[in-house]
Amino acid sequence: MCILDNKYLITAYDSRHSKNSIMYVLDKDTNKYVKKELDTNSHVGGITYDDEHENIWITDNDGTISAYSKEEVLSYKKNIYPKYKNIYVGNELTNIFGETSAAYITYNDNKMYVGNYNFKHKSIIKEYNLYDTGMIDRREYNKIKLSSFNQGVSFYKDGKNKYIITSSSIGKYIPSKLRIYKYKSKKEVKDIQTDEMMEEITVEDDKLISVFESNAKVYKTSKKSKDIVICDINKLLKKTK
Repeated sequence: MCILDNKYLITAYDSRHSKNSIMYVLDKDTNKYVKKELDTNSHVGGITYDDEHENIWITDNDGTISAYSKEEVLSYKKNIYPKYKNIYVGNELTNIFGETSAAYITYNDNKMYVGNYNFKHKSIIKEYNLYDTGMIDRREYNKIKLSSFNQGVSFYKDGKNKYIITSSSIGKYIPSKLRIYKYKSKKEVKDIQTDEMMEEITVEDDKLISVFESNAKVYKTSKKSKDIVICDINKLLKKTK
C-alpha cells in the first residue's frame, strides 16, 4: 500500500500467477475503488509513491522494479503500462529460496529503498539516489542490514529524531512484528508483536498504516483476519526517546 493524494493504492496478485497483477485505487473519502491491471504477473509485494517526480514504483519479477506515472494510474484506462519497466536492482537481494527477488520498496527524502525477504540472514535494504528525471541511479547504493523476515519498511521523523520502521512476518500462524530503529545508529528501540501476516507499511502524518495478507481468500484463517490497521505512531514511539 501507498498513498497518492486522497487515494490509497493497494497491489494484489493472482496466487497462480496466471493472470496479470492488479492495483486497487481506493478513494479515502468514499471508499469506492477502481481496479487497474498492471503489465506484470509479479507478486507486486511492494509499492511506493515518489511525490517529487510523480511516479508510482512497484516491485516486479526477478529482482526488478517498475514505475507507473501518476497520470497513467489516475487515467480512465483499465490496463496501465509502466514509464520505466523492469529496472534491475537485484544485486544482493535473494529470497528464502536463494532466488533474486525485490520484496518491498519505499520512497523517502528523494531516495529509494528496496529490500529482500530472508530468514537465513538479516534482510538487506538498499538505499538509492534518484536522477532529476525520477529514474533510479543504480551506479552505487548504501546498504542497511536489519532483522530477517522483513516484509516492508517505512520512515518517520519526529522533530530531530528520525526512525526506520520495519514489518516482519512468517506464515499465517506466527505473530508478526513491528520493529523501530534509530535512523542514524540503526539501534533497535522498540519491538512490537502484532497479528499474523503483516505485509508492507506506510506512514501518513502521525499514522502508521499496515496491510495484512491474512484476509486474502487463499490465506484466510478466521473471521477476525484484518485487511488494514492504522496506528498512532506517537503511541508506538512512547518511551523510545
